[in-house]
Amino acid sequence: MQTFPSTFVTPGNQTLEQHLVIASPQGQIDAQMLQGFAARTGVECVVQAMATGDELLLRLAAGDFGQVDLALVDFSTLSYLIDAGQVEPLARKLLPNQSRLQQPFDDSPIDRGLRHSVPASYDIVGVSVAAAAPIEADTWLALFAMAERHPGQVLVPDSADQVIGAVLVSLGHPWDSDSNGDLGDAHDRLAELRPALHVLGARQRSAGRVSLLPVLGRLASSHAYRSQRRGERFFVPGEGSAVDLRSYCIPVYAPHPVVAHAWLENWLDPSVEAPVLARSRVPVPLLEARASLPGTVLDNQAVCPPSEALAASVQPNISAEGRLLRDQIWTELHL
Repeated sequence: MQTFPSTFVTPGNQTLEQHLVIASPQGQIDAQMLQGFAARTGVECVVQAMATGDELLLRLAAGDFGQVDLALVDFSTLSYLIDAGQVEPLARKLLPNQSRLQQPFDDSPIDRGLRHSVPASYDIVGVSVAAAAPIEADTWLALFAMAERHPGQVLVPDSADQVIGAVLVSLGHPWDSDSNGDLGDAHDRLAELRPALHVLGARQRSAGRVSLLPVLGRLASSHAYRSQRRGERFFVPGEGSAVDLRSYCIPVYAPHPVVAHAWLENWLDPSVEAPVLARSRVPVPLLEARASLPGTVLDNQAVCPPSEALAASVQPNISAEGRLLRDQIWTELHL
């Protein structure tokens, strides 16, 4: 495992500070990793829990700059911070391990070249099927074909972004496409699928339309399947999917930026990520971290998606216009 002794000196002869403050949602920082980093470096590490990314934004808006060295944030919070100029650019010389990142984590639609952020963990949209489900392949195309053969037995969330994204990919279009032509294709295909799909959500429950048919498959987030469920199998479709990424960033005026970079470089070491992955079952960005994992973890695609499907996946960046068009399709089709 990579170590940083207390006398660690960075390129440019910058001495490692001895304090680190991380703002993170409750339970997102692995306790053993935190303790190990503190023991190896002599750095005093403090985690400030925040409920959501909005809490961090409110704190910064209230003038709470210069108090936090690192923040662990979701995609939308990171996008706002970058646009508002509230994060520091990273010193790439201090992060040689960034070169270990592979698709789709080696770049970002909101942070090109990863100039301000380092991927930390993620969830991915996928499919759960019953063990005996008559699905022909681990693809979106096959899922929707099964739905047409077995109406009412494939469940999807009441989410225009997720369902339309999956339909777009099944047609060979990008998940987050804003093209009128692509979304027109998705509209037509979804109109065909509408009688077959069972949409979960408040509207269906309030109308009392709850299917009594056995569930063969469902579109779902990997978050719910980190522990494998008896009688179900989770997979990430081979055409690719949507990644929900959480990233580290350094807020402006961070009091200890050198040790913040040391934490990031340490995190991008596969020997550090591997035990975190094994303990928490939370997917991590370095594929190299999987090398020493037991088969029970490797075989769970909610934790270790196939590298080919992962490389074909995206961090969706849907524009306001694209989201409006998706909502219009969803409403028009009464989904």
